[in-house]
Amino acid sequence: MNARTTPLSHRLLRPLRTAALLAVLASLAVFFAGVRPAQAAPACGVLSSGAATQAVAAVNAACGQIGTPYSWGGGHGSQPGASYGICDPANGAPDDCHVRGFDCSGLVRYAYYLAVGADVINGTTYTQWPTSRAVARYYRSDGTAPLLPGDLVFFGGSASTVHHVALYLGQGWIVEAPYSGGHVQVAQLASHSDYFGAVRLYGPGGGSTGKYWVDTFENASVYATPTGTTATGTLYKGTNYVYCKAWGRQISNGDGSAYNHWWLRTDPDVGPAGQWVSAYYLSRWGNDVAKDNNGTVIPDC
Repeated sequence: MNARTTPLSHRLLRPLRTAALLAVLASLAVFFAGVRPAQAAPACGVLSSGAATQAVAAVNAACGQIGTPYSWGGGHGSQPGASYGICDPANGAPDDCHVRGFDCSGLVRYAYYLAVGADVINGTTYTQWPTSRAVARYYRSDGTAPLLPGDLVFFGGSASTVHHVALYLGQGWIVEAPYSGGHVQVAQLASHSDYFGAVRLYGPGGGSTGKYWVDTFENASVYATPTGTTATGTLYKGTNYVYCKAWGRQISNGDGSAYNHWWLRTDPDVGPAGQWVSAYYLSRWGNDVAKDNNGTVIPDC
C-alpha cells in the first residue's frame, strides 16, 4: 500500500506514534542515567594517610588474608592465626568446625599480632570494644571523618550488643571476615547499617616532641628501652614531663593488684635524656592507663 492508497487517518497517526516512541525512549534514558553502578572495591591496602606505623602494618597484614575463608570462632586459638571454627547452626555456621580461617574478631587479632609482634587485641567483638589499649575512641555520632586506617570499626546497637568488627582502610572502605560461607574481603563501611563506633590502638604521634605533664608518686628508675632491665638513671617524684608512650614489660606492686605495661619516654633527673619510665608511677591513673594530668591520652611513640 503506498501513500496514495493509505487512509488519511493512518497517515495522521504515524507522526503521533513516532513522537510517543521518542518520548518513551527519552524517559528511559533519563531513568538509566540516574542509576549509578555499584562502586567497584579498591585493592586492599591503606587508602588514606595519617595512621601510625603499627596501624599501617596491621592493615597490610589483614589484606594479606584476602580470600581466606570465614570460620565462626576461627582465629581464637591460644596463639593468633587461622584455625578451625565452631559448628553452630544457631549462628549460621553449620559446618565451620571443618573450615580453617577467621571470624571477624579473629582476623583483627591476627592482623595486629603480625603488625606489632604481641597479642594486643585478643577476645571477641564485645570484649575488644572496651579494650583498655584504646588511645582514641569514636562513636557513630562522630561520623567517619576522624577515622584512620587501622582503626577497629564495630557494628551493633550498643556496647553490649556489638556483633561485628573490621579494620578501616580509609575513604569509607574496610577489610573484614564477613559471614559463614564468605571470605576475607574489602567492603564499604556503609554496607553495614549499624556502625556503632571505632577504637584506635596506636596513635599517629610517632615520636612527638610535645610535652605531657604528669605527677609521679615516688622516685622511679628509668631504662634505655621499655623492655630493659638495667636502670640508666632516676626520675624524681613530683610533676614531670613525658613525650610519648610504648608497650613494654609489666611493672606491678607486690600482690599484682596495681600494674602497668605502658612506658613513657622522658628526660630523667639523673642519667641520659630520652629514657623510659613505667606509667605505673603515675599518681592519677590506674592499671594500663597512661594519661597526663589533664586526662589526655599520651600518644604512642
